[in-house]
Amino acid sequence: MFLNLGDLCLRTGEHFEQTYFLDIAPVVQGGVDYQVLLHDGVTLDVERVVGGFLVNVTAEATVYGPCMRCLHETVFDVQVSQQEFAPSARNGWPESELSAFIRGLIVDVAGLAREAVVLAVPQQVLCSEECKGLCPHCGQDLNEGPCRCEQEVADGRWSRLRELGLGPDGEA
Repeated sequence: MFLNLGDLCLRTGEHFEQTYFLDIAPVVQGGVDYQVLLHDGVTLDVERVVGGFLVNVTAEATVYGPCMRCLHETVFDVQVSQQEFAPSARNGWPESELSAFIRGLIVDVAGLAREAVVLAVPQQVLCSEECKGLCPHCGQDLNEGPCRCEQEVADGRWSRLRELGLGPDGEA
């Protein structure tokens, strides 16, 4: 889905707004897919400014996927908002300062919307801030109660340090 900004014939200060109904591919974090469902599509607002166009994309979405600590299904909403500038003349603009989603004056609406969603999803998806996760030894969900396995599995490579008595209880 593409929008040619040159076809809009906007003068400085004028706006163009349109809603696009898109499917967003799953967001992948740590090899895990998080499904995205847009509520009412993606709204693209274009404002003509001196020297180019301001392109704003906004949306509301629900994201579905596993909690990174306990692996239970979690559902949360995100507010998506991103702004890009498209210069009408590319002279003098370093390539690194130009949007990857606007080439010439053609806006990749789906790409820009997906990028905005990816940036809105938290880096660590949790079912709640208080989630205790899974026991690393037996896999018991610690939110349901403590596990019955040995809580501290010692690594034999550190046994000589333990003999020095420099533990957290202050023994020296």
